[in-house]
Amino acid sequence: MSEIKTDKLTGVGTAGVILVTGEGNSTTTNLQQGLVKAWAKCTNAAGLADSFNISGGTDNGTGDYTYAYTNNMANGNFCQVTDTTFASLSSYDGGEMLAASFNVRIFTRQDSLELIDDVHVSQVSGDLA
Repeated sequence: MSEIKTDKLTGVGTAGVILVTGEGNSTTTNLQQGLVKAWAKCTNAAGLADSFNISGGTDNGTGDYTYAYTNNMANGNFCQVTDTTFASLSSYDGGEMLAASFNVRIFTRQDSLELIDDVHVSQVSGDLA
């Protein structure tokens, strides 16, 4: 077994491009593209229990939250996934996704789709600015 210890990885051709050979040795994956760029475990008032690359949250009203990045995304074309911690709830990203922030709205699973407050987690993948 081999072990490599390093504090920094740099691509040879382009500093920010490191390719990893995928399963079956037939394809490669860009390492940077596959990393989660931000995540947050949030309270029901847009507070942060813990986070990475999230500078803070804003409570816009019942079940409607906005989270700002510490280091912005390159644009608003990123993937954000949110889930709640209570089984009878459903989360929905109904707001804007901007380079500097993203919005989360949390609804009941009832027919009324009422906005409600709940603890939730979000993660973001995409390109940093």
